[in-house]
Amino acid sequence: MRNRRYFILIILAGLLCSTSLFGVPRGKQKVVWKEKTNSRTGLYTTQNYFVSHGVSLNASAMYFFGDVDNEGIAFNGGFNTNNLSFGGGLTFGYSMPVGNHCNLRFTALAGTLRGNNELKFQSLPEPRDDYRKFQSVIIQPSFGVEYYPFSNAGFYLYGGVALTASIITNYEFYYYKRTGSGKERSKIEGKTFGFLPMVQLGLGYSWKLSESWSLNLELMVQEGLIDTHYMNLDAWPMAPSQNSDGVELGASFGTWTDRYGKEHIHWNDGWFQVGITVTYRWHNCEHCRILNNYSNIRPSRR
Repeated sequence: MRNRRYFILIILAGLLCSTSLFGVPRGKQKVVWKEKTNSRTGLYTTQNYFVSHGVSLNASAMYFFGDVDNEGIAFNGGFNTNNLSFGGGLTFGYSMPVGNHCNLRFTALAGTLRGNNELKFQSLPEPRDDYRKFQSVIIQPSFGVEYYPFSNAGFYLYGGVALTASIITNYEFYYYKRTGSGKERSKIEGKTFGFLPMVQLGLGYSWKLSESWSLNLELMVQEGLIDTHYMNLDAWPMAPSQNSDGVELGASFGTWTDRYGKEHIHWNDGWFQVGITVTYRWHNCEHCRILNNYSNIRPSRR
């Protein structure tokens, strides 16, 4: 089911950009400008102001969900402040050479990520073996497409792919260790790492501040495509080689088991992201001035 869901989302993202990739009727897209003294005049595309080359700096709040949260799906147990962290990134935007609706986006993100389900078990009388906690530093290169469906409007949709390196600086997991008399609760802790391919889906809005500067607000969800040993964000599931006790914790491609022993399909590791971005654009500024100066000229018919 999860693979099917990812496939559908990727197809939808491709369809959103089909308008840009294949263009619109020529008579509606092209304008011939009569000014001859400007060496850059000629055949121009009537572009959205926000579809242009640019460099952006962003800061984001990130809310982790995954195995350490241990609720199957995000927010199933309410909002947990222990899952909240922060990051920042640098983005290069490239205006696509055809069409006037899409920007290509290349981003380098760095930040922290954490999860802790301790608060969910403090009120329970019996000892638990599923207390989990982790902290990590993440580094993530990503590539995606911004799609602006409306002319000269800042609303956009985003779809992308990413590879996240999670350098887990600390993890703490409880589990029941078998002994000669039965089993006893034990805790393992340490450091490890993981790599995770992810998909990104988001939406945002850009406000024009000047001819070159804009401010963006963006909401995004990032989710892993797999959840197995060394390919996760939170060290769970864990291979025997990742801990001093030499035990395997969790199952690759496994399900989530609640406190009553019932199994559920769980979300792979990921996070929700709310970000503020400041962008400097340079490709589209002259186009905007020309469009303003010649707004009364009718498009040529060919």
